[in-house]
Order: sequence, then structure tokens, then C-alpha cells
Amino acid sequence: MTAPGQPARPRSPRIVPLLLLLANAMLLGAVLGVFGANPLAGWFETPREPQRLQQQVRGERMRVQAPASAPAADAAPRSALPSATLAACIEIGGFSAQAARRATEDLAAAALRVEAFARQEQVRWWVHLPAQPTREHAERKLAELRRRNVTEYSLVTAGTPEATTYTVSLGLFREREHAEQYLDSLRGHGVRTAMLTDAARPLTRQWLRVRDADDAARARLEAMRQRYGAEDVLACS
Repeated sequence: MTAPGQPARPRSPRIVPLLLLLANAMLLGAVLGVFGANPLAGWFETPREPQRLQQQVRGERMRVQAPASAPAADAAPRSALPSATLAACIEIGGFSAQAARRATEDLAAAALRVEAFARQEQVRWWVHLPAQPTREHAERKLAELRRRNVTEYSLVTAGTPEATTYTVSLGLFREREHAEQYLDSLRGHGVRTAMLTDAARPLTRQWLRVRDADDAARARLEAMRQRYGAEDVLACS
């Protein structure tokens, strides 16, 4: 205390060292990380700065995503699927002239584009009935085939005028496997006497070309191959 009548001494010299000491302590604490990695971030940064954005929005929402990779094969559009599911050009052939006409009518009724043409082929395997001594016997065989719903056949004559034989031909094939399959089909219709003979010969046969054939059309062509005795179903361009 000061004596009465004496002026008071200023206190600032005592406060300044305390303030300096406090400032140094705070600075030391900031250096040591006591107040966090960025103690002044909330005071001087604006909302437009990156660190401020990280406080408000999840970081991954602000990143630019890389372009998605190409879809896997099993997720490809329908137009990119294998050709089995696409419209295509199909040829079916090995018909007799009669069978080709019937097949053309069936395909036209299904609103398919059909082109008929002939092709020279070397055939070997002949499916037929045993030769008959007279035309009357052969005609009875033909009537029996019709009763069994077999409609693809032709009558082949051989021999001399004095000794003519009549053979009902049921189909000519390049491949033995196809001939045997058709023979089995005939036996399924009850034609027990049909036989297979190795008889190589050139032959002009009828073919049909179907464009824009989808899966349903292909299934129809395969059924027609078995129904009319065609030998091949091929892809074309």
C-alpha cells in the first residue's frame, strides 16, 4: 500500500510479463498439438476451402468417379449375343421336287422369305421298298404308304420291257447316318419292309433358302427336315 498523499505506482510493468508468459505457453501448446492439428482452421477458413468442405460433406461424395468399365459378356445387349439367337440365313435341302413344293407352301404360310434352287449332288445311300414285279403291286405299296402318312416317295422302273421291275423310292442321302435316321423314322410309321442300299449316283436335288430365320423358324425347319426327308440344314450368307 502507498502512504497517503503519495501517487499510485503504475501496474503495467507487472501485467506485461504475465501476458508474455501466457502467450508463450499457448504458443508452446499449439506447437505440441494440444489444441489439435489445425487450431486456427475454424477462425480463418471459409466454407469454400477444401478442409471446410470435408467437415460438412463426406469426402467420397466430392470425388470424381472413374468411368465404369465395359459391361461383362453376360450383360451384353441382345443384339450382341451369339448368332444362335439372331436372325440368319438358313438353307435346307436334299428334297425331292414334290417335297420341295410342299415345304415351300408350309414356309410361305409361316410368312417366311423362301427361295427355291437346285443343286447337283453326289448321293450314295438309297432308302426304298423291295422291287415289285408289276405296277399294280407297286401301286398297292404306295396306297399302304399313304395310309401310314408317308407321302414322300417316287416310283422307279428298271429292266427291259419284257421284265420291268417297279421300286418305290423313299429317299436318297449322301451320309449313311442320315439315311439310317430316316429309315428309323419310316419304321416308326409302320413301314417295316423299307431297306437301305449303297447306290452311288449323281443327282440334282431341290433346296430352299430362308432368310431372316429366327429361333422359331429354325425349329420349324428342323421339324420339316424330318417330316419331308431333307438331308441338311446349313447356314448361308
